[in-house]
Amino acid sequence: MTVRWWSRGGRAAACAAAWLLTAAAAGCIVPEETVATDLPAEGWSSAATLRYTNADTLARRELKLFLRLDEAFREDSLTLRIETFTPDSLRTSEYHRLAVGRRHTATPLQAVVEVPYRRGVRLRRAGDYYFVLTPVRPVYGAEAVGMRVTNRSTNEETHGKR
Repeated sequence: MTVRWWSRGGRAAACAAAWLLTAAAAGCIVPEETVATDLPAEGWSSAATLRYTNADTLARRELKLFLRLDEAFREDSLTLRIETFTPDSLRTSEYHRLAVGRRHTATPLQAVVEVPYRRGVRLRRAGDYYFVLTPVRPVYGAEAVGMRVTNRSTNEETHGKR
């Protein structure tokens, strides 16, 4: 009696593994990291700190801010003061307006709004970067705030977006 280890499921798994290895070698998979923090249920008016640990000092990244909102959020825009602290103790502060847009839903489902913050950023120091986000006025209906950090693909850097 012969045992067939190369069954239909085994072939599919081997093909999927080969495809993933090929895609990773070609740079088709773009690594992405997310840092986030929950906000107080009674309203957001104080600083929320996000910590991003950087290891790659050569990659260009895209930074996007996101908010998780509930049905109590009634704003169409939100202005944040963003303070950035680098591993070598440099500090910068700026204001950034997030155009959230009106949500027209009949259900109290959570919505996630993502807004571009910076493109083509190169974090030149290894270590922890702190982003301190503070709204300029109290915000109600925001459950969490965060940042999505995406490595830009080599193809985009060389040839631009298509």
